[in-house]
Amino acid sequence: MLRFVLNHWRRQRFKFILTLVGALIISAGLSLMFNLTDSSQGTVEQTLQKKWSSAYDIVVRPKGSQMSTESSDLLEPNYLNGINGGISLEQYETIKQMKEVDIAAPIAVMGYANTFVMFKKAMTFPKEPGIYRYKRTTYTETGLGKEQQFEEQIHIAQGTKIQLPEKVPFSTSPVDSFRDVSAGNPVLIVAVDPKEEARLVGLDQSVSSKNNSRYFSQLDQHESPRGADDNIIPVLVNPHSFNKGTYEFTIEKLDAPYKTEQDQQKLVQELVKKQPDGDRVNSILQTYPAKLTQRLEMPSSKVEETYLKTLSEGTNLQTFVAEDAPGAQLLYKSGPLQFNETKSPYPTRWKNAFEVSTSAIHLKNWYFSESTHPSKGYRSLVSTGKKVKNPSEMEIPFKYPYLTFKVVGLYDPNKIKVSKDPLNELPMETYRPSSADLVLDAKGNPVNPAKSIDTSGNPVGLLTNSPNILTTLDSAFAVNGKQAISSIRLKINGATTVSEESEQLLQNVKTQIEQETGLLATITKGSSPQPVVTKVVDDGKTLGWIEQPWVHIGAAMTIFRETSVGFSGVIFAMLAVAIVYVLATSYVSMLARRKEFAVLLALGWRTKDLYRIVLIEAALLAGFVSVIALLVESIFSYVRNETMNGWSLLWITLFSLVIYFAGAAWSAFTIRKISPYEAIKTGEYASSSHVKLGLRSTWTLALKEIFGKWKRNALSILSIALPTALLTFFLFVTFHLQGVLYTSWLGQFVALQVGPMHYVTMGVAITIAILTTGEIMWQNVTDRRASLAILKAVGWTNRSVRQLIVLEGMLIGFVAGIVGLSISYITIYVLYDLVPWDEPLLIAVSLLLPVLFGTIASLLPAQIAARVNPYQELKDAG
Repeated sequence: MLRFVLNHWRRQRFKFILTLVGALIISAGLSLMFNLTDSSQGTVEQTLQKKWSSAYDIVVRPKGSQMSTESSDLLEPNYLNGINGGISLEQYETIKQMKEVDIAAPIAVMGYANTFVMFKKAMTFPKEPGIYRYKRTTYTETGLGKEQQFEEQIHIAQGTKIQLPEKVPFSTSPVDSFRDVSAGNPVLIVAVDPKEEARLVGLDQSVSSKNNSRYFSQLDQHESPRGADDNIIPVLVNPHSFNKGTYEFTIEKLDAPYKTEQDQQKLVQELVKKQPDGDRVNSILQTYPAKLTQRLEMPSSKVEETYLKTLSEGTNLQTFVAEDAPGAQLLYKSGPLQFNETKSPYPTRWKNAFEVSTSAIHLKNWYFSESTHPSKGYRSLVSTGKKVKNPSEMEIPFKYPYLTFKVVGLYDPNKIKVSKDPLNELPMETYRPSSADLVLDAKGNPVNPAKSIDTSGNPVGLLTNSPNILTTLDSAFAVNGKQAISSIRLKINGATTVSEESEQLLQNVKTQIEQETGLLATITKGSSPQPVVTKVVDDGKTLGWIEQPWVHIGAAMTIFRETSVGFSGVIFAMLAVAIVYVLATSYVSMLARRKEFAVLLALGWRTKDLYRIVLIEAALLAGFVSVIALLVESIFSYVRNETMNGWSLLWITLFSLVIYFAGAAWSAFTIRKISPYEAIKTGEYASSSHVKLGLRSTWTLALKEIFGKWKRNALSILSIALPTALLTFFLFVTFHLQGVLYTSWLGQFVALQVGPMHYVTMGVAITIAILTTGEIMWQNVTDRRASLAILKAVGWTNRSVRQLIVLEGMLIGFVAGIVGLSISYITIYVLYDLVPWDEPLLIAVSLLLPVLFGTIASLLPAQIAARVNPYQELKDAG
């Protein structure tokens, strides 16, 4: 039986070579597909893990701390710095003890301390008698404009010659006491667990080793040597300021007579009459015109760095004296931004758009002047002051925590182990300030180039601040109470890659945390940066639109799944085309060998013997595919210097057996219908070869041939339509969906990474489709040799015959294009809920490429048809 099969292949050398070429392409295609699937899948996992990965896998927050934007799976940059407590030590310990948790690093946002620096003899008052207005104003530069943050003013009398009453609306102190300039900045203080923070982001490696600077030790803890109200806290200081504000100090001389005793007496009587309470903060003198005599500008960064430098000079002192150590009052805490969804000005650029606006700030439990805190802002402000029960006359009614700083070291946030590439970095870290770009002006016109906006240092400003002072977790509990922790960042054992297994593990840990602690857990692994545009409004007036990289929760996982679906689609298309090719080959082979098999049956062969022939042929071809796969796998292993993948070989062998035995089953089904009587028929079944279609042109002749043998031609159409449909879908994702996938920068990258692999595999599938179509058309020509001889006998030229066969191939390709385009558009509608009718180029490519494939497949059959000898064929027919 084996010899019979080999003799048949020897007699039909040309068709056997074509069959081997098809098997070779199938083998190489399957090998390439499995190897590229493994390597590309690994590349995608590694890329997602490396390029778009935060320092932690899960973040735990208090209940009620969700942002309104989380319904769109979006988190604001540095959102953790806007959460002020809510997690207890017991809840932290519960999470820390979970076996899956490797690192649990808490953050406790303690609030803003108002620090002050004195600059000696910075101002000079004129010696001329008069009333002078001394004003200190703080401005913040937001990038959208210069805004006034604080303003304090006091009126001072120079050269007084009369006895002043007790209540006058100006200061009676000598002007020399106002020559020293006092400037203060709010500094954010954050507490961490030193051990866990070192493990999570390498905070210990960012600490300078110069001038006795060191990292926290177990001995660095909160101290209260003089009672509960005494807070000595160990701190790490970042001596570099991110503040973009400005201080302005001015001296103005009021337009009011104050030179002689009579002038002074008259003015004082007038003032006491108008303002008998003598309020110096809201003095009536504010309404008097004045002339500027001196103006001094000072950057807020200089003020802050001067203060931080003062702290750093006392780093790790051998003898620490609390009375002499620098410190500050903890005055207030700021909240998160409140975002409202709005219509995106350019939806193709920014899928999501939000709006933030300023609102008035009124602090409760506030003793100081309202001018000492911002009057309005984009964030809320909460005072840390607590009411004092039964205060004495000399005691203020509110108590604010006072912190004495015991500096142990200096740290540099740029040396912390987090991504610093703005294109890849997930903006979830707490050590560096967030940034933004002004991309549209107040009228909505593009700003080109975009204007960079940085943190201003304003506690209620647009962009989140980062801390310049870090302390220990026990200090936060001592100062802020039992629920001082704002958030906990977790690293999970076993969640090392972006994969389905890691995702399931993280989901299990998230559920466990929420059930056991009642806190909110969010999976941050598998997230990506996403550009979001925000409309900035101040007092109802639009200032402009800013763009920031937000955190798109789970975007990397979504792309990972989409990539897996893409691989599945490639595998399906590859296998489907391979199966169609083998079925077509078997079908065409049976058409050509039907008379031969009928003769064998007439000679006494059993049907089982014919079954055995096609099974042996299938087994030999499957074995050939496996051998070629072994060679390809060896080449891959040698090039990569890796061990040969036995699983790939096993799968290729199994797929080969499935493909070729499916073809054998198809042939066996056809064999059952063969009889010696039917052996005298030629071509396909007679009933299907008669089509009522007028033969008025070459087109109608080609259509008659296609419809007359619709079964075999349907295989050709299907073999081209499947890869065309997948090719159209990939083109749609790569080009048209670039705008949609741009909402996750990740999507754009994966399209570039995975695209070439998809197209290489699709090229193999298309090659097989061309072979399938070519072999079927070859059989069509073989069955029509007599009719082609008649055409040539009545005057058709070789060129006309070639054109007829090529036209048939083009029509088959065109129909395949329509079928493929329909399949791809249905798929796009199901996945993306849209139909891209507005993509004429995509439609044109989807229709023209199959026509090209059909044309290529028809070239060899057309050449064979042109070589038909009319005399010989008519003689044989006779």
